[in-house]
Amino acid sequence: MVSRTERRTKSGSKMGIIGLSDPSGHYEAIIFQEGLEQYRDLLEPGTAVLLFLSAEAQGDDVRARIQSAEPLDKAAAKLQKALRVFVRDDKPLDAVSKRLEPTPAGRPAVSDGEVNIVVLLRRRRRGRDAAARPLQGFAADRRRPEAVPGVVEVQAV
Repeated sequence: MVSRTERRTKSGSKMGIIGLSDPSGHYEAIIFQEGLEQYRDLLEPGTAVLLFLSAEAQGDDVRARIQSAEPLDKAAAKLQKALRVFVRDDKPLDAVSKRLEPTPAGRPAVSDGEVNIVVLLRRRRRGRDAAARPLQGFAADRRRPEAVPGVVEVQAV
């Protein structure tokens, strides 16, 4: 956010004109009284926010209206993440899968992401090599798979 100006509409209610910028340029968006009251603290110059907008073409111009706002760091924390579980062989796989929560319709939960099982293989004269296979339809829950015997390491990626 670059700027915020508040004005009164013809009907007497408040509205905000919010100046925005990104690497492609500068923009303005409006927010009406109810949204302005709800998101006023977030709509401060210098604040990094994720905005949900509606847009309307009026001639050669596009009019953007802010529907909602969220702190960018909070929105980034919700992004899909992956969990990588390293094991030496397939023995701990059943115990690891029991510590993973199946999601509805077999899809990874957006906030938790997919789980990759990496089996560390030993090859003659070559030392270690690793092969990863995603375990689809599961999302990491709060029961930690690193506690399972045979799990070498767990990484959040």
